[in-house]
Amino acid sequence: MKINNRLVLTGLITLGVVGGAANGAFSSGLDTWKSGKNNNRIIDVQNKGGTQVDTGKVGIDFFSNSSFRITSPRGISIIVDPWRNDPSGAWGLWYRMDFPKIDVDIGMSSHAHFDHDAIDKIDANMLLDRMAGSFSLGDVKIRGIADKHQCVASGSVNWTEAVKQFEGRENICPPTNARHFDNTMFVIETGGLKLLMWGDNRPNPPKEVWDQVGKVDMIFVPVDGSEHILSYKQADEVFKKSGAKVAIPHHYLVPETTFYTSTLQPADEWVKTHEHTLLDSASIQVSAKDIKSKRNHVMYFGSNNMVTN
Repeated sequence: MKINNRLVLTGLITLGVVGGAANGAFSSGLDTWKSGKNNNRIIDVQNKGGTQVDTGKVGIDFFSNSSFRITSPRGISIIVDPWRNDPSGAWGLWYRMDFPKIDVDIGMSSHAHFDHDAIDKIDANMLLDRMAGSFSLGDVKIRGIADKHQCVASGSVNWTEAVKQFEGRENICPPTNARHFDNTMFVIETGGLKLLMWGDNRPNPPKEVWDQVGKVDMIFVPVDGSEHILSYKQADEVFKKSGAKVAIPHHYLVPETTFYTSTLQPADEWVKTHEHTLLDSASIQVSAKDIKSKRNHVMYFGSNNMVTN
């Protein structure tokens, strides 16, 4: 019997076999192919080292949860850990809105959890997803240090047992953890500062990891009133061991963007146990000179954020 090849091909396309797996051909994902933009800006940075005259300052903008935009003195912008609601529905509704579709040169994600990995939500010229190793562009150097996510819930919500139930596993800790319990810490060097983005890393990485991190100037540490990722004691120990002059809390409740169903709480209590600055804006400019005399100092954005402010 002669088969009409055109009909067969049409049927395969309808079933989603051509161009992908039967159940994945029409799945959502990165839509970079739809963008009308190009990489002219990046080529310009390659040739000139930046997009502007050196300001001598590093910009830090808080986008709620664990997401920050870092802007180098020469104008290169980086978004770390954009967030989304859990696509599986298992963890309920966390966010009141989508992450804003903002232009950025480099998009980064520390690990594959919904509250850190919405790299499809940003309009990035390039993406560094869980990158280990070194990257440099213009006046920015980034080192990714591969380690592990915190796997023991130390606070008021025992999410460890919830994860075990969802995955049907007895142990989620290394070395038998699934990929979503891997974490990459990023050290961003720019403007004479070394910024350590902790992500949701475990509090006790091995010595070789600390050796790769080295001494930093500022650390972005996950701490909140529910002690969801790090306990207060663990956050203090990580802060001290990093050698950072300044810590910036993240992964805490911002009611303007995040529902209480997230189980997160503000970080006010931990902040007040340190010499601190309560920031009155979602955006700051910092230089090495500005923090030179700081010791064990916390800068706290509170509810100030770039999404709703």
